[in-house]
Amino acid sequence: ARPHQSSDRGLRQEVQVMPSHKPFRPIVSLFAALLATAILVPAPASAAATAEVPQLRKLAMVDMQRILNETKAGKRARNELEASSKSKQQKLDKKKSKLESDFAKLRSLQGQELAAAQERLQKESMELQSTLMALQNELAQHEGKLLEKMYQNSQAIVAKLATEKGIDLVLVRDDMTVLYAKNGLDITDDVIRSYDKKHPK
Repeated sequence: ARPHQSSDRGLRQEVQVMPSHKPFRPIVSLFAALLATAILVPAPASAAATAEVPQLRKLAMVDMQRILNETKAGKRARNELEASSKSKQQKLDKKKSKLESDFAKLRSLQGQELAAAQERLQKESMELQSTLMALQNELAQHEGKLLEKMYQNSQAIVAKLATEKGIDLVLVRDDMTVLYAKNGLDITDDVIRSYDKKHPK
């Protein structure tokens, strides 16, 4: 086999098209923590007073995945991420196509001219891989910032709703953390309505 053929196969193995971006993947289990503080029952006054276990009177749950997917802000953030991913993907595909075309032209080269072309294209292939990694990292950071903002906004809204409804404890609803929940404990619909009202844009 001629030298350029192995290089061509190497390019096809190394250069991967940027995977389609899937924002808001199911990571809410990482945030399975309290969103509202439990109300403590004061211990009786005594010389040897000891702390008592908090008495929880009312619990509730919130499905954060639904908030990310169903609120206006969540849909807008998802569209923004998809548009950014598509734009970067198109630029990467254009560079990849040109590189593959240049590799195909190696068949017509020989000797020192072939060796020089192979070296140049191998360098460009490595640069394309670096660009791919940088773009993926950029998208991940962008998504992380959007998620963080939405979780912070949600936490403030949940805390307000919990106070209004007399809820002592609010948990993140997730299959990994909540195996069973009685009907009526989920306040996600209320959170979504409040989120859209407070953060319409």
